[in-house]
Amino acid sequence: MTVNKPKLVAAGAVLVVAIAAGAWALSAAGDEPDAGRPAASASPDPVATDPASVLVAAAGKVDQQTYKLTVGTGGSTGGDSTVLLWDPKARRGLETTSLKVPNGEVKIERLTTGPDVYVRVSAPDRRVPVWDGRTWWHVGAPDAPGAQPGLDNTRLAGTLTAPARIRQTGVREYAGTLDLRASGAVLGSGVGSVLGDRAGAVPFTATVDEQGRLVRYQIQLASEQSKTAQLDLTYSDFGLAVAAEPPAADLVGEDPPANIPGA
Repeated sequence: MTVNKPKLVAAGAVLVVAIAAGAWALSAAGDEPDAGRPAASASPDPVATDPASVLVAAAGKVDQQTYKLTVGTGGSTGGDSTVLLWDPKARRGLETTSLKVPNGEVKIERLTTGPDVYVRVSAPDRRVPVWDGRTWWHVGAPDAPGAQPGLDNTRLAGTLTAPARIRQTGVREYAGTLDLRASGAVLGSGVGSVLGDRAGAVPFTATVDEQGRLVRYQIQLASEQSKTAQLDLTYSDFGLAVAAEPPAADLVGEDPPANIPGA
């Protein structure tokens, strides 16, 4: 049976969405406010500081606190999105991807508890029995040998540490190009195949807040029918409480089937 190629934006922008879309085609043929208002003096002078140094520092600050990351694709995929609540120091959090399908929505939840990763998939019908919205499939440990390479949303800010060209476009706003040829472990094979020869000079824009943290990051992936496909990242809610405990034993499934993302 031939599987329809996932649309470019889904394949390039949210890899877990692309995995879900492929599995769907086979079967059907994530309250604490931002950590205080920063004082104006806490920010580096965006004029006096080298832009590349500002962005490298801003990307590094993302992993100093817990945060919420919203991943979209520039509004071009009809509502597909990912929301990640993440504790970078403990390597714990919940990532929830919503994928629009013809008869509703597929929801993919990826729970990382530190030593283990679990995935639960909810579908609008039961054509895929293991997508029951109840079972947390144990897909292994983070970075385990043999794990499927895929887009790692928890490390995307790190791709900003290798800008090839950069200029300041406004107050704490920047634009330029990135060399992503060495970022395969973060971006995964899906994004790499979309970029191809363009990986050495990928356009991007970025915004830094008054505390020097990265808060907006857009990576232009490719063009399709005169529309630009992009990774659109928004970092917010720094310092929020993140709870990520293992599921109850009676809800855990071992030996996940191949149509569970990450299996």
